[in-house]
Amino acid sequence: MMSYLWTLLIGLAGALIGVKLKLPAGALVGSMVAVGLVNVWGIIPIPTPPAGIRFAMQLVLGTILGTKLTADTFLALKDLWRPALLCTAIAIGTGVLSGYLVSRWLGIERLTALLGTAPGGISDMSLIALDMGAQTSTVMVMHLARLISVIVVVPWVVRLLVQPGTS
Repeated sequence: MMSYLWTLLIGLAGALIGVKLKLPAGALVGSMVAVGLVNVWGIIPIPTPPAGIRFAMQLVLGTILGTKLTADTFLALKDLWRPALLCTAIAIGTGVLSGYLVSRWLGIERLTALLGTAPGGISDMSLIALDMGAQTSTVMVMHLARLISVIVVVPWVVRLLVQPGTS
C-alpha cells in the first residue's frame, strides 16, 4: 500500500513540475516522466496499478472529453464536415502508413507501431494501448517525441509561412 502512495506522490511532484514548466499536458507528461524515471532507476518499487484504476481513468477521461462536446460543436459541423472528413482521412491514412513502415523498418510490433503513430493524444492512445495489450511504454514514448517535436517545429514553420501583416 505504501508503494502506491509513494508512486502517487512521485506522480504529483512530476505533475506540478510539468505544470510549472508550462509543458503541454504538463500534469500528464510530468507525472509520466517522474514515475517512469523512478521506475527505470529502480529507486523504489513502482507497483502496477490494479485493473480497476484503468477503468476509472478511462471513465474520467471520457467524461472530460464529453464535456467538450456542445451544441455549437455540432452546428459547426454543418460548415466544417468536408474539411474535417478530409483531415481525418489524411491523418488516419498517414498514421496507418507510418505505423506500418515503423513496424516493418524498425521491427516494432505492428499494433504498438500503429498506436504509436496514430493521430491522437498521448493519454488517449496510451490508454488504448494499455487496453489492447500493446507495448504501452513504447506508444507513450512515440507520442511524447511527436508532441515535443510538434511543439518545437510547428511554431517555427508557421512563422516561416505566415509573415507578419499577411493573412
